[in-house]
Amino acid sequence: MAIYRTSENAKDARLVTNWYQNDYQKCSEAVKKICAAYGYELIHQDDTYGEFIFKRPKDMLDVKIISLTKRETAIDFVLNTRNFLDFGRSKAVIEDLYERLKRELRYFKK
Repeated sequence: MAIYRTSENAKDARLVTNWYQNDYQKCSEAVKKICAAYGYELIHQDDTYGEFIFKRPKDMLDVKIISLTKRETAIDFVLNTRNFLDFGRSKAVIEDLYERLKRELRYFKK
């Protein structure tokens, strides 16, 4: 099982946390919309802690949305895949999800 996690200090540029100049509500709506379009099914949502869990037949995606202020929100992903040999596919999925979010939200580099 391969697990890919985004973070502030990731060595791979595709796995670095993205920041947006939107509030929590707008970010959560964009995440749900984009993940549904990507084929994920929402199985758990906790707005108190900003956690979402999405599922597809071969992988699970955990999304964490953290709002520091009304206009500073971070979105992190943890992608668990059942494939033993991934060949970078999961990193490409995370990169594509971030690219789609950049089109929906106001991205900024922190």
